[in-house]
Amino acid sequence: MTKRILVPTDGSDYASIGVRYAVALAKRFKATLLGLHVVDIRLLEGPFLRDISASLGTAPYVNYQGNISMLLEERGQAALDAFRHSCEKADVHCETVQATGVVVRCILEKSELADMIVMGRGGEHSQWLDGLVGSTTAGVVRGAKQPVLVTGVDTPGTKRCLIAYDGSLHAKRALQAAANIAADWRLACHVLVVGDTKAAPLLDEARAYLVTHDVKAECLLRGGDPSETIVAYANECAADLLIMGAYGHTKVRELVVGSTTAYSLNHAPCPLLMSR
Repeated sequence: MTKRILVPTDGSDYASIGVRYAVALAKRFKATLLGLHVVDIRLLEGPFLRDISASLGTAPYVNYQGNISMLLEERGQAALDAFRHSCEKADVHCETVQATGVVVRCILEKSELADMIVMGRGGEHSQWLDGLVGSTTAGVVRGAKQPVLVTGVDTPGTKRCLIAYDGSLHAKRALQAAANIAADWRLACHVLVVGDTKAAPLLDEARAYLVTHDVKAECLLRGGDPSETIVAYANECAADLLIMGAYGHTKVRELVVGSTTAYSLNHAPCPLLMSR
């Protein structure tokens, strides 16, 4: 059951989409939202300020660290004020916190007492990423113990979810999350296994688990590249939510052949919920 949702925000348009999605979820399920803004410590220390000082011909840190810190904190407070306003407008209970540190690390620390993390698909630098997710989102997905929902739309769908299942440990945890979500959110379920006939028992495995949670699912086996097949079927079945395990392979394999998680993050036509 989802009752406490962490919502990182930097005040950008993309982050605001995540805020609106989280507010809609919280209103539907009477959950509490925790809005978090992190002042990136890397902007206050080391090469960043040294480079600025060198370019201006002044001593490092003397005149700029305090001013930059104040400006970043003011920007963060503005983002949290906008978050609080969205919650109050929807009559959703919320809390806010501003922290300073390594962004991904702070988000993961604050998520330890959350049931889910909801993030917009991009951030303040998304205009330079051409629609791709940034390092913060990828880092949170890779490190979070709780399910992470990444969205590019601000309104939760109400019809169906798609579960991509490969039998891995991460996929099993995603299946557990999917069973709760499908029941709580009253979504129809599709289960997709990508592989040849040897992978067919995975369909029975997933179906049996969902049945015990009173969730009926349409199960499908398809061949092809997992990344492209999952995204294509999410389009085909008009999924409102894609649920899958996150980063199931070794880092070496991901480096050599790519990651289904990364591909889905960048190309899924709907919000993506990932579990590790």
